[in-house]
Amino acid sequence: MSDTKKYTLFLISPRQRFLNYPAHTELAKMFGKRRLMIPLALPTIAALTPDHYDIRIYDEEIEPLPGNARPDLVGITTLAATAKRAFALGDKYRALGSKVIFGGPYASFMQVEALKHGDCVIAGEAEGKWEQALADFEQGCLKPVYQSETYVPYHSQKPPRWDLVNMHRIFQVAIQVSRGCPFNCDFCLVSKNFGRKMRYRDIDNVVEEIRAAPSKYFFFVDDNLTINKNYAKELMRAIIPLKISWGCMCSLDVATDGELLNLMAEAGCFNILVGFESLNPASLDESQKHHNRGGSIYAEAIQKIHTAGIHINASFVVGFDHDTLDEFDRIFDFTMKHNLPNVNLHLLNAPPGTETHRKFNEEGRLLSCDPELGVGHFPTLHYMNMSQIAIFDKYMETIARLYSFETIRKKGEALLSNGAFTRPGGDISTLMKARLSWITFREFVLTRDPDRRKLFRFIMNLISTKRIAIDKGLGFLLSMLGYHRHIREHQRHMAEYRKIVMDQDKGAWKRE
Repeated sequence: MSDTKKYTLFLISPRQRFLNYPAHTELAKMFGKRRLMIPLALPTIAALTPDHYDIRIYDEEIEPLPGNARPDLVGITTLAATAKRAFALGDKYRALGSKVIFGGPYASFMQVEALKHGDCVIAGEAEGKWEQALADFEQGCLKPVYQSETYVPYHSQKPPRWDLVNMHRIFQVAIQVSRGCPFNCDFCLVSKNFGRKMRYRDIDNVVEEIRAAPSKYFFFVDDNLTINKNYAKELMRAIIPLKISWGCMCSLDVATDGELLNLMAEAGCFNILVGFESLNPASLDESQKHHNRGGSIYAEAIQKIHTAGIHINASFVVGFDHDTLDEFDRIFDFTMKHNLPNVNLHLLNAPPGTETHRKFNEEGRLLSCDPELGVGHFPTLHYMNMSQIAIFDKYMETIARLYSFETIRKKGEALLSNGAFTRPGGDISTLMKARLSWITFREFVLTRDPDRRKLFRFIMNLISTKRIAIDKGLGFLLSMLGYHRHIREHQRHMAEYRKIVMDQDKGAWKRE
């Protein structure tokens, strides 16, 4: 028998105090889940951990931590929005006698602060450094910081330990096939964390991971899945036989390659998150997102993606120095013109490590607010042309307009009538179908809202005439309902939210 000492390890994703509507929590509830997916970091780190560790994965959004447990070691992943809770957990477990290791982007760039609440920070990529930290922990000589001077090879990785995750409480799993980003947008951390040179996994290794996953629903967390179009095509051809359903992030230039777009649709892609970020050319230049100046090509690219039967999740940010409150109306009008129902709208934030954070810090424009407010709907910076309360109120007004059922109906009728969304997606259980059918009937038939009823009748007609797949039609209704519900929840808390904003409001910033 082995005499290797056994250790208990908790891997924790802390809960967020505030969740914005793109988190899809309301949609997850309709599926009987707690959230759509958990961070990929936790099962990935678990896969790197030796067998003599008894590992427990806890995502506080889906299940509570055990109240009286004292693990030997605790690993906590951090974002700005979870940092306050992460550090409180660090204090708690250190007081119990556990050793605490922080990872994730916030701790990576705020090491001094993190080390006040933990014993160690693994900065940047964990491969190699996590294993080294564990070996040092076992020898009683854990170092404060582990950070690689070079980026790790990324040809292959072990399948994430999804067996340690309560899959009954999440709907889909995350997957990553590349690291890096050649662009260097001021407000983004991807190139800071993973470098500007792209690294790709072997296709066979990706296929192996997909086959082993406990779900047929995936989200590729790569910042730009299709930036290397030859690799993307090879990947698509490899996963077509797997019959999965998935979403991803990529730039709008995917529409310039019709072969790739068709392969993506055939491989199960139903949604692409596209970072338009701003419609103001001066703001794109300000943030170093020069490659995104689409102008007149936007219309053609959007149309091509929709014609392939793929939804666009259009992402925008307001709060750059060249922005005014008019940007909100410009974004709303743009999404109406191009039939974009899925809109991720955020206020500019400045996560530590970004160029935006450096700039605003140097100019004294970082507000002294909790980092947990940095979830997209709270103003966390001293904006140039807008006061905090003005940009907040206009933001809330705009998302309410974007996800009113009058707006949803108009966009849905224009988008879905093209007959492109006929390819069925993944299957779900009979019980789940019954649950979702009842929710759809209750919310879109047993309602006094004429726009809901009209939209329902329109989609039912498309389904009956085979101009849309059943799952695509009902999926559209439910996803829009989820957004609408979350924003309605925001509205219930407006008094509390406005007080938070007004307590830190300094008015519009003026350059001296």
